Amino acid sequence: MRGKQLRYLEIAQTIKTRIRQGVFPHGQCLPSQKELASIFNTSVMTVRGALSELAEEGIVNIIHGVGTFVGNTGVNTNTIGLQGFQNEMDRQKRSITNTILSCEHGITDSRLDSIFAKTESRFSCLTRLRTVDETPVILQRSYVEQVHQDIFCDYKKEESLYQHFTTSTGLLITQGKEIMSPILLEEREKELLHLEGPATAFFSQRVSISMDDMIVLYDEAYLAGPYVIMASRKLGKTSVYKYIINNAGKAKIETSFADPDLWEDLV
Repeated sequence: MRGKQLRYLEIAQTIKTRIRQGVFPHGQCLPSQKELASIFNTSVMTVRGALSELAEEGIVNIIHGVGTFVGNTGVNTNTIGLQGFQNEMDRQKRSITNTILSCEHGITDSRLDSIFAKTESRFSCLTRLRTVDETPVILQRSYVEQVHQDIFCDYKKEESLYQHFTTSTGLLITQGKEIMSPILLEEREKELLHLEGPATAFFSQRVSISMDDMIVLYDEAYLAGPYVIMASRKLGKTSVYKYIINNAGKAKIETSFADPDLWEDLV
């Protein structure tokens, strides 16, 4: 027991040193717990203890269902607490490509006024097609108030939009709320997602909320039914989930429940 305790403290110290040396830059997602266990030739439980130690010191930020991110190192305290689809695919080592379809400004919409709790405001919209391993899987429209329109103008397609937003505005996104509904896709959405015939999707509506409890980003996304599924794990009163991509368009649900790699990080 004593040796185990020393081992997790030793791993925590090594990770801390690598963070200070810049091996793991601020805001970067650390390797998964399973990968760290392999790197340090130890168990996932021991790695979990090391990461918990670092989290208590404020050095890393553990986001359940997403990953562990380098947090407040004393060099830069502008850490993002909420990660998006890009980060999740990076963590799963899936090749994701963003194609920017359009960028519009000066939009007036009472529905957006209601979401952002504004009156007669103008908004900007960025429309992207998200492709995983060359398969179009998500059509996404992101909205911000027009005061932040430069964020979309400066956005580079290989970036995480959430990280770009925080870096550009200094506004820390600390929480999100998302509602997903099953829908039948309209012809335009089917064409962009390269689907034919009757096609279903999850329609995701998500607001990103800043540290001062203001909605700063609103996303609408069509997650193509044949390719995108979600896995959720409930522990006590806490539920966590993640996206899973099935390029073949078929989910092997029955065998997925016994797959330890799928559930290991949903803790």
